[in-house]
This record gives sequence, C-alpha cells and structure tokens, in this order.
Amino acid sequence: MIFIPSCDSREDAINSLAEIYAVSVEEITRVLEAEEPREIAQTYYGTMKQEFHFVVWYLLKAYPRDDIPYACYYHSTSYGGCPSWFDEGLLGSLHGVGRFMEKIAEWVPPEKRLLIKRVAEGIVETRSGLEGSPADGTGPWAWNTLAAAGSSRDGIRYRVPEAIQDLWSRSLCGGGKVIDLKGVIEEHLKPVVVKFRGKTTDIHDYCASLWNYLFTDDGEYHHIHTFKGTGQAIPQEDIVALIEV
Repeated sequence: MIFIPSCDSREDAINSLAEIYAVSVEEITRVLEAEEPREIAQTYYGTMKQEFHFVVWYLLKAYPRDDIPYACYYHSTSYGGCPSWFDEGLLGSLHGVGRFMEKIAEWVPPEKRLLIKRVAEGIVETRSGLEGSPADGTGPWAWNTLAAAGSSRDGIRYRVPEAIQDLWSRSLCGGGKVIDLKGVIEEHLKPVVVKFRGKTTDIHDYCASLWNYLFTDDGEYHHIHTFKGTGQAIPQEDIVALIEV
C-alpha cells in the first residue's frame, strides 16, 4: 500500500513526518522540542527557508523519502449535504463555479439564473487571466492542512467560491451588486472540507507546511498550499473524505 501523508491533526502531522523521513515519532518530537528549528520557524515562513531544512536533516540524520508521489490536501467549500454532490469529482475553477450555480439554481430567481452563471464564469476568467493562467487551467485550490481549510479565516471565506462572492461583493475581478446569494447558501448548504489525494509537486515544501503547522500552534503561518490545480477535476475515487466543519 502506498503511504499518503496527511494533516488532519497534530498527531497525524507528526506521524506523517515520521513516515516521510523514515524515522520514529520520538525523533520528530525531539526536533519540535529543539531550540534552533523552533527559532527559525517563528520567523515569517521560516520553515520554507533552506536553513530550516538543513537543521532538520542534521537533527534527524535523514532526508525526506523520494518515493511519495501523493499527499492529502483539503479544499474548503459548501455542499448539499450528500456525497453525490461530488459524483463528478472536485472540479477546477471554471467548471466548478458553473456546476455550483446549476446546483443552487432552484433557489435563484428564474430570470437571473443564466445571467449570474455567465457573470460568475466571467469573473473566473478575469481572475485567472490576472494570475497568468487560462480560465480552464486553474483550480481546484486546496490547503495542506485541515486546520487551514476548516477553521481559519481564509478557510471560512472560501466556503463560497470567490467568483460567486464577487456577485455581491465588489473586488478587483467583479463589480458586485448582481445578486446576494449569501443567505441562500447559508440556509441550504453545509460548509465542508473535501479531503483528497493529489500529486505532490515538492516533498520539501510539503514537509515545510507540516512543520509550520506544528511549530506555530495552528497559527496563521501554516496556511501554505503547495497543491497545484491545473483545472482538471480530482476524480471521485481520489476523494478521501468529506469533513463537515
């Protein structure tokens, strides 16, 4: 069975790091209690610095394994309360916002359904263009830790797709004042974190996010996301769990 690291909790993060470095849980705990890595970690994104990795490698006498192609990531959104909501998998930004609008259409005035779907998809195109990517080549976005996706300020904010928020809230990508769907979403949908299996792009950066989470006591600096969505759907079979928050 292929080992897939994850970060549902502190214990899970420690166990994942122990597997990644092929050391004992006690060795990971020893690093967490050591003064030098803790001091570096307290600086802004300190665990992303090469200096931090050198210290960890020295203390553990071990490097991350190079045979870990996947890790678990966490996408914050809302859903209708039934797993069938994700029968098509977890969609990329452009297709995802369109399907989201279709699924809540019954609670939207009929004369506005086509308009708001078109506007929301246009907002995705604008936002993606500003980020230098085609609209169908972005997302789904995901965090590296459950804490970031489920309980942080940003995680809460992303329970409604950004393009849909922009239908009523003015932003760089949308003028707002089209329709306010916040009440509809809060009444009919449930906030959920989609835990899924995705490809790791850099195991060192992934480790850095777990160390950050552990060293900052679930603080803001662990909000690092290293999963790179390319607009392609995460297949349903790669969805590990739906976690209501």
